[in-house]
Amino acid sequence: MSELSRKIEALLFISSSPVTERELKEALNVSGREVSLALDELGRILDGENHGILLRSLAGGWVLETRPELSDITANFRADSRSKHIRLSKAAIETITVIAHKQPVTRSEIDDIRGVNSASPVARLLELGLIRTAGRKKEGRPSLLYATTQKFFEVFGINDMSDIPAIDEIDIQQEE
Repeated sequence: MSELSRKIEALLFISSSPVTERELKEALNVSGREVSLALDELGRILDGENHGILLRSLAGGWVLETRPELSDITANFRADSRSKHIRLSKAAIETITVIAHKQPVTRSEIDDIRGVNSASPVARLLELGLIRTAGRKKEGRPSLLYATTQKFFEVFGINDMSDIPAIDEIDIQQEE
């Protein structure tokens, strides 16, 4: 396989939507003819070597797709992975970042850092299993302490605490 075909394959692989020949041409700084020839080569290779994916023209661009004959296995897998997919609001992301850095931390301490009430994001993060109660604060008013869970590391693809962005790298909303 040519180097250009390999590069095109990599770009199509990471793209979540069809990629036009023009986008490929500009990204790779090559001619339209070179892109066209490399796409033909990639298509032939994926068709001829019994791959699990194929190259397809779609909506004015190109995509890599799973072969239709493998739809049973991919449908089951997608259903499983969709149930693992988690969507978080900006408030929840801010909240979990504060918890990750300051753990164990009380909700009032989170509120002070964020400048807004964090009850809803904390409840959502608990529900999703991304944080847990880590005991109660002994001094002052007894309050629950929160910390991250192993699931937090798995969902965010984090190996250890050093991979977590610094608090000053996130946009914390301050109430006026």
